[in-house]
Amino acid sequence: MKAFCLHTGTRIAPFDDAVSHTVVDGRTLAEAQVSALEAAGCTVVESAPVGEPYVLFSDRTWFTAEAVRRLMACGLGRFRAGDPSWFDWSGPQQKVEEPGIYELAVVTGPPAFESARPVSVDMSLRDLELDVRQKALEQAGNRNVRVGPAMVHQVDHWTHIIRINQLSLLARAENAKLGWDSAGWLRRIWILLRLILRVRSLRSGTIARRMCEVGDGVSIHPSAVVEFSIIGDGCDIGPNAVVRGSVMAANAKVDSHGTVNASVLGEGAHVGRYGHVNLCTLYPGAMVSSGGGFQSCVFGRDSFMAWGSTVLDLSFGSTVKVEVDGPGSQRVDTHEHFMGSAIGHGAKVGNGVKIGYGVTIPNDAFIVDGSELLREWGDAPVGEAVVVRDGKPTPVR
Repeated sequence: MKAFCLHTGTRIAPFDDAVSHTVVDGRTLAEAQVSALEAAGCTVVESAPVGEPYVLFSDRTWFTAEAVRRLMACGLGRFRAGDPSWFDWSGPQQKVEEPGIYELAVVTGPPAFESARPVSVDMSLRDLELDVRQKALEQAGNRNVRVGPAMVHQVDHWTHIIRINQLSLLARAENAKLGWDSAGWLRRIWILLRLILRVRSLRSGTIARRMCEVGDGVSIHPSAVVEFSIIGDGCDIGPNAVVRGSVMAANAKVDSHGTVNASVLGEGAHVGRYGHVNLCTLYPGAMVSSGGGFQSCVFGRDSFMAWGSTVLDLSFGSTVKVEVDGPGSQRVDTHEHFMGSAIGHGAKVGNGVKIGYGVTIPNDAFIVDGSELLREWGDAPVGEAVVVRDGKPTPVR
């Protein structure tokens, strides 16, 4: 079946790119859409087909191949989440006509979603088990996270960039689970044989390492831990670095002792020595140095986080609020206690700067720490407590 994209003109603050340029799984959203459609047996065309059914999708809709397959099996109609709990969890900040109805349809005639009747699609969702052992973190994990092989999500806000990247990572496991559950016993034997031939080991660490996909010209230090990840061409992973369940696009780099967990690094992105990113998305050329640990954040193209900068990510009180359309706009509730920040393209965040959760930093912003620096000791006393005033140590009175 043919597929046609309806362009909406959507732009995501603070980045202000066309939504089709959003980084997903180490590539653009447009590329991810084409890949999913081709895997579902569709061919993307430049103009809407005439006289035949076709898949209509918008440039702001992320979806899996299985979602497209199941929608096509329903005949003509527009994708409606068959499980209302999906939108209850994923819905905040999505601009939809009706909860659970997405800009993905099988239609005939002129490209329009409004004329397509909603059809309920079985997404085969399940609750993702979250291992939250620390009592102080319980409220951050008190919402059911739903996942399945047939997932759809609109992209209207920077928080959605984080979510669709996490869903893309999870979709691989869900597809593998679907393949196993639907296979007959002969097919399961074949799957197991292929797995055994690939890993050739019973050690868990070796299995995790050999389940990676590694491109050409990659440098991985022998002391690094790289597990269940996709490593693009020309990537560099330094001594004692850890990369788990992540995607590194071409020429991305993780310096010594850096940690990348369940994150996506765009082309040429860089995690510095002792840097730590968890559940993050880095646009091409972004660099994150060692700081307070960065979680659930989006770092724009060529942005820079200096050594010692911090982004808070956990609200122990009310849920995190975010600006609906970039800096200065109305703040709305994410219904989440756990959320980092969005750092715009080309923004620079200096040493010691602390950014609150849910904050949006504009493109090309330059932030430095306003606290006083010690510039000279002079004749100040030693052996007693001093504070810095006007660049000099002053005894505490």
